Amino acid sequence: MIKQLKNILILIIIPAQLFATSIMNPNPIFDEANKLYEKADYKASIEKYNELLVKYQFVSPELYYNLGNAYYKNNEIAAAILNYNRALKIKPDFEDAIFNLKMANQKTIDKIDQMPELFIDSAYKNFVRSKNSEVWAYYAVGLVLVALISMIFYLLSGNSIIKKTGFYAGIFFLLLGLSSWFMASENNKLNQQSGEAIVFAKSVSVVSEPNNNSKKLFTLHEGIKVELIEKYNDWAKIKLANGHIGWMPYSNLQIV
Repeated sequence: MIKQLKNILILIIIPAQLFATSIMNPNPIFDEANKLYEKADYKASIEKYNELLVKYQFVSPELYYNLGNAYYKNNEIAAAILNYNRALKIKPDFEDAIFNLKMANQKTIDKIDQMPELFIDSAYKNFVRSKNSEVWAYYAVGLVLVALISMIFYLLSGNSIIKKTGFYAGIFFLLLGLSSWFMASENNKLNQQSGEAIVFAKSVSVVSEPNNNSKKLFTLHEGIKVELIEKYNDWAKIKLANGHIGWMPYSNLQIV
């Protein structure tokens, strides 16, 4: 019953989001892709969405989200998961993408438990990743501007109350602005430190060393997200959410 309810919800949410993004984006190819999706011509809509990405270099969280929906409907789960993750990389608080990603992850074969993490570390990383680096930078610039305006009131006003308020407000907003700038830097650093990728092989063996004769450690299936630690020739060293590490062919991965 719960599974059926989830499937009904995703069928309702996806068309609603498609309609909303169609209104917001004037690009005729984007609109054409959305119409093809609504007609259940998922393969054609995938081609149009990818045309925007490859030929026109157009990128947006809504585009990745709609492309993920089309892949999901076309039963290409790994590609759906990849594009939902790409949408969330640009817009971490994209609630529809978060929901549909959970739905897609339920269709994967492998169920990987998250390795326990200190609450403080986890909360800090979640806060830093709650906005992307560009949004944090916009916050920083805006707050510094407010700080400058406050300091102008402090310097030019003859009223002691306004002068005092302007001084303390200037210091307060300047500190917030510097904190936002630091968050932008930390967000960028976290993204660079941990490259994420999606497994695209139906089934792939993860081995102990980057060669075909090394010991088999475990098997992964399509749709699983891994952390890309290192690349060596045609091999990738990956880490799972449960902490397990091994090597697999790089060609079986797609970078988020």
